[in-house]
Amino acid sequence: MQDREYINRFQAGDYEAFGALYEKYIDQIFAFIYRKTSHREVAEDICSKVWTKALKSLEFFWEKDNANFKAWIYCIANNTVIDYYRTKKEQVDMESIAEPWITRDFAAQIDDKDTLNDILQYLEELRPIEKEIFILRIWDDLSYKHIAKICSEKEDNCKKIFSRTLKKIQANFMLVLVLILL
Repeated sequence: MQDREYINRFQAGDYEAFGALYEKYIDQIFAFIYRKTSHREVAEDICSKVWTKALKSLEFFWEKDNANFKAWIYCIANNTVIDYYRTKKEQVDMESIAEPWITRDFAAQIDDKDTLNDILQYLEELRPIEKEIFILRIWDDLSYKHIAKICSEKEDNCKKIFSRTLKKIQANFMLVLVLILL
């Protein structure tokens, strides 16, 4: 069933339809938040807030033209993470937070620990916006249109940043590209 059908059912009073959307996207949204916080408990709390906000707002979701649930829930997640850091008492440089974006499954596919360390080190050298767009496009499989909304960038700019990032990777670290495309 398509997201639109679940939303229509929810708006008609079938609250189990929200559960289906939750099940469909919970892992992706949690991973996205965890990458930005690096703390499981914090990510769980923020994720809970994201889904609570979505539940409260889903009734009005389709009032926007060309709305897409996946992009919408990612935007809520991104904004909730930003709110978390704004209200956090101790100041944290969000760009300096390590992003544990590689899953255990991905890491298990790489036999050579030095290769994995090289990949991690290289991706940490990317500018934050390059890394964010790269991860959203490759790991989260989002369209440029949706990435643009999440990153508050223009769609064409996201395409350019992604293209340039891939060229950097190809020029400086061909192995990353090969491993990603496997």
